[in-house]
Amino acid sequence: MKILKLKLFQESACYKKPFAFKVAETYPLPPYSTVIGMFHKILQAKSGEYFPMDISIQGEYESIYNNFQTLRSYKNQVVTTMPRNVHQLLNVNLIIHVRAEDDVIDKIYYNIINGVESFTLGRNEDIVRIDEIKYIDEPKDFEEEYLIERNAYIPKKYLADDTMGITYRLNKNYIIDNEIRKWEKVDVKYVECSNIKSALNVKVDCDNDPMYFG
Repeated sequence: MKILKLKLFQESACYKKPFAFKVAETYPLPPYSTVIGMFHKILQAKSGEYFPMDISIQGEYESIYNNFQTLRSYKNQVVTTMPRNVHQLLNVNLIIHVRAEDDVIDKIYYNIINGVESFTLGRNEDIVRIDEIKYIDEPKDFEEEYLIERNAYIPKKYLADDTMGITYRLNKNYIIDNEIRKWEKVDVKYVECSNIKSALNVKVDCDNDPMYFG
Protein backbone atom coordinates (compact mmCIF):
# COMPACT_ATOMS: atom_id res chain seq x y z
CA MET A 1 0.00 0.00 0.00
CA LYS A 2 1.22 3.48 -0.87
CA ILE A 3 1.03 6.67 1.18
CA LEU A 4 0.46 10.26 0.01
CA LYS A 5 1.19 13.35 2.06
CA LEU A 6 -0.71 16.58 1.37
CA LYS A 7 -0.31 20.06 2.79
CA LEU A 8 -3.59 21.98 2.50
CA PHE A 9 -4.71 25.53 3.22
CA GLN A 10 -8.23 26.90 3.68
CA GLU A 11 -8.97 30.57 4.22
CA SER A 12 -12.08 29.54 6.15
CA ALA A 13 -13.86 26.29 6.91
CA CYS A 14 -16.68 24.75 8.94
CA TYR A 15 -16.47 21.02 9.66
CA LYS A 16 -19.98 20.74 11.06
CA LYS A 17 -20.65 18.41 13.96
CA PRO A 18 -23.58 15.99 13.55
CA PHE A 19 -26.84 17.05 15.20
CA ALA A 20 -25.66 20.65 15.56
CA PHE A 21 -28.77 22.28 14.14
CA LYS A 22 -29.53 25.58 15.83
CA VAL A 23 -25.83 26.44 16.03
CA ALA A 24 -23.50 24.96 13.41
CA GLU A 25 -20.58 23.98 15.62
CA THR A 26 -17.35 22.97 13.94
CA TYR A 27 -14.77 20.34 14.75
CA PRO A 28 -11.25 21.76 15.25
CA LEU A 29 -10.00 19.63 12.35
CA PRO A 30 -11.92 17.85 9.58
CA PRO A 31 -13.09 14.39 10.69
CA TYR A 32 -12.12 11.23 8.81
CA SER A 33 -15.40 10.96 6.90
CA THR A 34 -15.03 14.51 5.55
CA VAL A 35 -11.48 13.91 4.32
CA ILE A 36 -12.42 10.54 2.82
CA GLY A 37 -15.34 12.25 1.07
CA MET A 38 -12.94 14.78 -0.47
CA PHE A 39 -10.70 12.00 -1.77
CA HIS A 40 -13.68 10.13 -3.23
CA LYS A 41 -14.70 13.27 -5.08
CA ILE A 42 -11.14 13.58 -6.39
CA LEU A 43 -11.33 9.91 -7.44
CA GLN A 44 -14.63 10.68 -9.24
CA ALA A 45 -16.21 7.77 -7.39
CA LYS A 46 -19.66 6.72 -8.57
CA SER A 47 -22.68 6.60 -6.28
CA GLY A 48 -22.23 3.75 -3.80
CA GLU A 49 -18.59 3.19 -4.78
CA TYR A 50 -16.12 3.08 -1.88
CA PHE A 51 -12.33 2.83 -1.82
CA PRO A 52 -10.92 1.71 1.56
CA MET A 53 -8.30 4.09 2.94
CA ASP A 54 -6.68 5.11 6.21
CA ILE A 55 -6.28 8.77 7.10
CA SER A 56 -4.02 10.79 9.42
CA ILE A 57 -5.13 14.37 10.19
CA GLN A 58 -3.18 17.15 11.90
CA GLY A 59 -3.01 20.91 11.62
CA GLU A 60 -3.90 24.24 13.15
CA TYR A 61 -6.02 27.33 12.59
CA GLU A 62 -5.52 31.00 13.39
CA SER A 63 -8.83 31.69 15.13
CA ILE A 64 -12.52 30.84 15.23
CA TYR A 65 -15.28 33.32 14.43
CA ASN A 66 -19.06 33.45 14.09
CA ASN A 67 -20.98 33.86 10.87
CA PHE A 68 -24.66 33.59 10.01
CA GLN A 69 -26.63 31.72 7.38
CA THR A 70 -30.32 31.36 6.66
CA LEU A 71 -31.84 28.13 7.92
CA ARG A 72 -34.97 27.03 6.07
CA SER A 73 -37.43 24.49 7.45
CA TYR A 74 -40.48 22.93 5.84
CA LYS A 75 -43.65 21.88 7.64
CA ASN A 76 -47.05 21.27 6.09
CA GLN A 77 -45.83 22.90 2.85
CA VAL A 78 -44.99 26.08 4.77
CA VAL A 79 -41.45 27.42 4.59
CA THR A 80 -40.04 29.22 7.61
CA THR A 81 -36.64 30.87 7.83
CA MET A 82 -34.41 31.85 10.70
CA PRO A 83 -30.79 32.95 11.08
CA ARG A 84 -28.36 30.30 12.27
CA ASN A 85 -25.04 30.92 13.96
CA VAL A 86 -22.17 29.18 12.14
CA HIS A 87 -18.77 28.65 13.73
CA GLN A 88 -15.95 29.00 11.19
CA LEU A 89 -12.22 28.45 11.39
CA LEU A 90 -9.88 31.07 9.92
CA ASN A 91 -6.66 30.30 8.02
CA VAL A 92 -6.55 26.52 8.40
CA ASN A 93 -3.32 24.65 7.64
CA LEU A 94 -3.54 20.87 7.44
CA ILE A 95 -1.22 17.93 6.94
CA ILE A 96 -3.09 14.90 5.64
CA HIS A 97 -1.62 11.44 5.08
CA VAL A 98 -3.69 8.92 3.12
CA ARG A 99 -2.85 5.23 2.81
CA ALA A 100 -4.63 2.97 0.32
CA GLU A 101 -4.08 0.44 -2.46
CA ASP A 102 -1.45 1.49 -4.97
CA ASP A 103 -3.86 2.16 -7.85
CA VAL A 104 -6.09 4.32 -5.62
CA ILE A 105 -3.16 6.44 -4.42
CA ASP A 106 -1.83 6.81 -7.96
CA LYS A 107 -5.23 7.99 -9.21
CA ILE A 108 -5.57 10.53 -6.37
CA TYR A 109 -2.11 11.89 -7.21
CA TYR A 110 -2.80 12.00 -10.96
CA ASN A 111 -6.19 13.69 -10.59
CA ILE A 112 -4.82 16.33 -8.22
CA ILE A 113 -1.78 17.10 -10.35
CA ASN A 114 -3.95 17.34 -13.46
CA GLY A 115 -6.72 19.32 -11.78
CA VAL A 116 -9.66 17.15 -12.85
CA GLU A 117 -11.80 18.39 -9.94
CA SER A 118 -12.24 21.48 -7.82
CA PHE A 119 -11.19 20.80 -4.26
CA THR A 120 -13.34 21.51 -1.20
CA LEU A 121 -13.21 20.20 2.35
CA GLY A 122 -16.19 20.67 4.64
CA ARG A 123 -18.96 22.63 2.95
CA ASN A 124 -19.15 23.16 -0.80
CA GLU A 125 -17.91 26.73 -0.34
CA ASP A 126 -14.87 25.70 1.73
CA ILE A 127 -12.25 25.74 -1.02
CA VAL A 128 -8.94 23.94 -0.50
CA ARG A 129 -5.57 25.08 -1.80
CA ILE A 130 -3.13 22.20 -2.17
CA ASP A 131 0.32 23.54 -1.36
CA GLU A 132 2.20 20.25 -1.56
CA ILE A 133 1.59 16.63 -2.51
CA LYS A 134 4.13 13.82 -2.53
CA TYR A 135 4.60 10.10 -2.06
CA ILE A 136 5.95 8.77 1.22
CA ASP A 137 8.14 5.84 0.22
CA GLU A 138 9.69 4.56 3.44
CA PRO A 139 7.85 5.36 6.69
CA LYS A 140 10.14 4.99 9.67
CA ASP A 141 9.37 3.60 13.11
CA PHE A 142 9.86 6.02 15.96
CA GLU A 143 10.68 3.69 18.81
CA GLU A 144 10.53 6.15 21.68
CA GLU A 145 7.81 8.57 22.74
CA TYR A 146 7.14 11.17 20.06
CA LEU A 147 6.58 14.76 21.14
CA ILE A 148 3.35 16.12 19.69
CA GLU A 149 4.31 19.26 17.78
CA ARG A 150 1.04 19.88 15.92
CA ASN A 151 -2.64 19.64 16.87
CA ALA A 152 -3.94 16.27 15.74
CA TYR A 153 -6.60 13.60 15.96
CA ILE A 154 -4.73 10.71 17.55
CA PRO A 155 -6.35 7.27 17.88
CA LYS A 156 -6.18 6.06 21.45
CA LYS A 157 -3.90 3.16 20.50
CA TYR A 158 -1.08 5.70 20.13
CA LEU A 159 -1.65 7.42 23.47
CA ALA A 160 -0.95 6.79 27.12
CA ASP A 161 -4.14 6.63 29.21
CA ASP A 162 -3.35 9.91 31.00
CA THR A 163 -2.77 11.97 27.84
CA MET A 164 -4.86 15.13 28.00
CA GLY A 165 -7.16 15.93 25.10
CA ILE A 166 -10.75 16.10 23.88
CA THR A 167 -12.27 12.68 23.20
CA TYR A 168 -14.26 12.18 19.99
CA ARG A 169 -15.84 9.21 18.25
CA LEU A 170 -15.32 10.23 14.65
CA ASN A 171 -17.22 8.79 11.70
CA LYS A 172 -14.96 7.08 9.17
CA ASN A 173 -17.03 5.13 6.64
CA TYR A 174 -20.46 3.54 6.53
CA ILE A 175 -22.51 0.67 5.20
CA ILE A 176 -26.17 0.79 4.19
CA ASP A 177 -28.35 -1.52 6.29
CA ASN A 178 -32.10 -1.39 5.64
CA GLU A 179 -31.65 2.00 3.97
CA ILE A 180 -29.93 3.36 7.09
CA ARG A 181 -26.30 4.46 7.24
CA LYS A 182 -24.32 2.59 9.88
CA TRP A 183 -21.02 4.30 10.58
CA GLU A 184 -17.70 2.76 11.54
CA LYS A 185 -16.33 5.07 14.23
CA VAL A 186 -12.81 5.70 15.48
CA ASP A 187 -12.08 6.63 19.10
CA VAL A 188 -9.57 9.47 19.10
CA LYS A 189 -8.34 12.34 21.19
CA TYR A 190 -7.89 15.80 19.77
CA VAL A 191 -4.50 16.65 21.25
CA GLU A 192 -3.08 20.14 21.05
CA CYS A 193 0.63 20.58 20.45
CA SER A 194 2.78 20.70 23.56
CA ASN A 195 6.31 19.79 24.49
CA ILE A 196 5.10 17.58 27.33
CA LYS A 197 2.56 15.37 25.55
CA SER A 198 3.74 12.33 23.64
CA ALA A 199 2.49 9.54 21.39
CA LEU A 200 3.70 5.93 21.33
CA ASN A 201 4.67 3.57 18.50
CA VAL A 202 4.40 6.30 15.87
CA LYS A 203 5.63 6.03 12.30
CA VAL A 204 7.14 9.16 10.78
CA ASP A 205 7.54 10.24 7.16
CA CYS A 206 10.61 11.51 5.30
CA ASP A 207 10.10 14.97 6.86
CA ASN A 208 9.94 13.43 10.34
CA ASP A 209 6.22 14.29 10.58
CA PRO A 210 4.20 11.65 12.46
CA MET A 211 1.38 9.61 10.93
CA TYR A 212 -1.56 8.75 13.19
CA PHE A 213 -3.59 6.50 10.94
CA GLY A 214 -7.15 5.91 12.12
